Amino acid sequence: MKKIIGAVGVLVVVVLVVWLFAKGPAQQQVSELGVVDTVWEFYDNWLKAVQEPATADPSLDTLAHSPILSPALRDRLVSAQKDPNTTLDPVLCQTVIPEEIITRTVYEETDKAQVLVMSRDREVTEQALITFIKLNDGWYIDDIQCSPGEFAPEREFSFEKEGYLLKASIPPPYDSNKWHLVFEDNGDEGNVVPLFFDSESKCTSIEGDQAVCSPDQFTEATKVFVHGQMTESGVSVKQQEFVE
Repeated sequence: MKKIIGAVGVLVVVVLVVWLFAKGPAQQQVSELGVVDTVWEFYDNWLKAVQEPATADPSLDTLAHSPILSPALRDRLVSAQKDPNTTLDPVLCQTVIPEEIITRTVYEETDKAQVLVMSRDREVTEQALITFIKLNDGWYIDDIQCSPGEFAPEREFSFEKEGYLLKASIPPPYDSNKWHLVFEDNGDEGNVVPLFFDSESKCTSIEGDQAVCSPDQFTEATKVFVHGQMTESGVSVKQQEFVE
């Protein structure tokens, strides 16, 4: 009976814990939450700690030592906190602390993922690119890189998704004067992102013919596969393939 009660108690503790950890090689711990939830949990706490350093719990020091960060990243954050000349927040990647932040998934694969974190203020272009590594059944934050504007990740394209084109029929608050891609991401349907085309955007027809994209000739609800670079405003399309 004591063993049963003990097991139930452990289960209750696990359910109540916000951060779920699993130990891996070299004591690296991971979050068993999804990538996006992990970003929000860590960044929301960090933003509160920066805005209210005297009262925030957890504190910046505690967060900088978080076990879901790689050892190298922990060392870097701790060093940045001790440096009196540091003007750029090493996690938010902002010189002026934002009131609110937004996130955008760059990509998520079986063993690696990247997420952008930006200020909700559209006038601010500074952004953080967070790299996640999969370990056992969870994720840990391997690196945070700061960029003054559009970020070019190591991948050829930071955005690669299949979905459907919508423009005139796109519902508010989206701009019906622009083309959008409606797509599924990790089982989550109804994701929407604006598409931006220029003279370097190449479109490939179902027959395999390639030419510069002509957005004025697109048709509503056409199925396409988009390759491009993720920016704060949407996707800068580099290649778009029409799919049957």
